[in-house]
Amino acid sequence: MRVLRPLLAIVVLTSALGMLAPVAAADDEPIRVRPVITWSTDDRFGIDSDGDGRIDMPNTMEYVHNRRSPCPGSCPPPLLAVHLEAGLSGANSSALGELPILTYRWIVSGEDLGATLSYVRTAPHLDVSLGEGDYTVEMRLLIRLPWGTLTSRTVAGITVEDLLVVAIGDSYASGEGNPELRRDASRSALWAQGASADADASSAAAHRSTVAWPARAALALESRDRHSSVTFISAAATGARIDAGILAPQTAELPRAQLDAVRALVGERTIDVLLVQVGGNDIGFSRVVRGLVEADPLFDPICYEREIANVFDAVHDGDWTRGVAVTFDLPFDWGCRVAPTDGPQYPGLNGLPAAFDRVAAALDSLDISRVLLVAYPDPTGSDSTGTTCREIVGDATPPFGFHEIDESEQEAAVSRVLEPLNRTLARSALDHGWGFVGGIAEAFAAGHGYCAPWPDYGYPADATDAELLRGPLAFPDAWYRNPGRYSGAVLVGGSKVTWYRTAEQSAALQGPAAPHATSGTLHPNEIGHAFIAFRVLQALLGD
Repeated sequence: MRVLRPLLAIVVLTSALGMLAPVAAADDEPIRVRPVITWSTDDRFGIDSDGDGRIDMPNTMEYVHNRRSPCPGSCPPPLLAVHLEAGLSGANSSALGELPILTYRWIVSGEDLGATLSYVRTAPHLDVSLGEGDYTVEMRLLIRLPWGTLTSRTVAGITVEDLLVVAIGDSYASGEGNPELRRDASRSALWAQGASADADASSAAAHRSTVAWPARAALALESRDRHSSVTFISAAATGARIDAGILAPQTAELPRAQLDAVRALVGERTIDVLLVQVGGNDIGFSRVVRGLVEADPLFDPICYEREIANVFDAVHDGDWTRGVAVTFDLPFDWGCRVAPTDGPQYPGLNGLPAAFDRVAAALDSLDISRVLLVAYPDPTGSDSTGTTCREIVGDATPPFGFHEIDESEQEAAVSRVLEPLNRTLARSALDHGWGFVGGIAEAFAAGHGYCAPWPDYGYPADATDAELLRGPLAFPDAWYRNPGRYSGAVLVGGSKVTWYRTAEQSAALQGPAAPHATSGTLHPNEIGHAFIAFRVLQALLGD
C-alpha cells in the first residue's frame, strides 16, 4: 500500500478549504476528496417487529409519540433516530480507514435544541435522537501527523421529518375483504396487529388490514427516501357512518368515535395527512345491494318496479322505512303500494353535505395540514370497452340467475347512486378546502369490475384439471396476495382482472363459510387497493 507521507503537503494545503487528498490513484497521482456527511432515519411504518411475517399496525399513543410508555400529560414532540455517517466524496467510504484519523467530532445545532450537541467518536458514525426540524451538522476530523494533528471540517444541513398519516372511514378504507392472514374454517381471519391487545381487538372488530389503500400509500411514502419516516395509524372501521363511527360511537365492540380515538392517539401532534373515505354507508350501501338483489321481476313482477324505486328514493332522502304491499281490487286488479316497514334513517345524498359539515367542524379541534377525501370505485365494468357485467353478486345468491344485480340494475345504480355520491364527495371536499381523489370509478369500470377474471398468481403445478374445473377456491394463494407478505409487484401484469373481492373469495378468506353471510363482498381486493393508493400518492406528490 502506498504510504501517505508524500501526500501530507497536499493535505496541509487543502485542509483549510475542507479538502483532503488521502487516496492515491493507480498511477501514483492523488485523488482529491472532500469529507462529507451522509445521513438517514429509521423507518417507522412497515416494520415486522415480532418476526411473524406481517407488517405491524401499532395504533397506540406510544407508537405515535415514539415512546416506551404513555405520556403522563401532554406528550412532547417525538424524538426520531437519526444516523450520521462520515464519508469521502470521490472515494469509497473504506478509504477512511487509510487515514490516520484519531477522532470524529460531531456538532449538531438547531433552533429547537436547548443546547448544541457535541459528540466525539473514534468510529465514522453517530446515532442521535432528534425531533422534527432543521439542523446544522458539523463534522471535524482530527488527523494525526508526524509533527502534531490537523483538523478538517465539513458542514451539512439536514431536515428531520416524520409524516404522521392518519386514516378514518368505512370498510373501503379499513381493508374489509383483505385479512392479513387467511385461516382455516374453524378460526376467524387474522386482521392487523401491533403492540397492544386493546388495539388488536379494535382492529379485529373494525376489519383493519395493511392491505388497505391507506396503509399501502403510507408504505410508499415511507420507502420514498431515507431522510424521512412515516408514522401511520388507522381508525377506519367496517360499517362506519359519519354519525355512527366517525363522530359518535359505532358499536359495543367499537365504543369510541374514530375522531375521538385519533385525538387520544395524536394529542397535540400535527397530522400531516388525514385520509378519509366515508359516505357510502350514509346513503345505505349495504341496503342498496340487498335491495337490488332481492328485487326480482320473475319472483315479484307486481312490486318489482316499486321495490327498485324505493331503493333509489332511499338513497337520496335516507328513509329506509319504505316497503311494498300487493293490492287487489275486484275483479282482477292487482297492484302494489308503498307500505311502512322497519328500517333506519340515514342522511342520504340529500343530507350528506350537512354531514360533512359536521365532520369539518369536528376536525377543527385537530391540527391537520392536509385532508384528502377519496371517491368510491365502480364494480360494474366487465371489460375496457365499458361493457357492463351481465350480473354481479350472483355468487352470493341462489343459482339459476335469480336474485342477482342484473345489467339494467347496475346501470341504474351507477347513474343514480355511485356517480351522485362521488359528485357529492367532490363538492364537499371543495367546500371545506380538502383535496379530492377521483378517477377511481372510471379505472375500476375499465375492465376491473366484479365479473372480470380473477387474478392468477400461479396455480400449483400438481393441480388437476378436475380440481380447477370445480373452481379455484381451493387455491387461495393463487388468486390472493397480501403485498406485505410477498416480494415483487402486486399488480398482475396489465391484464384485465377484477379489482374486487367476490362473495366466494370473501367467504374463503375471512368467513363465514356461507357466501351470502360474508362481509367482504363488493370491496376492493389487493390490486384494487394498490390502485387507489397510487391515485392517493398522485394527489399527494403531484405526479
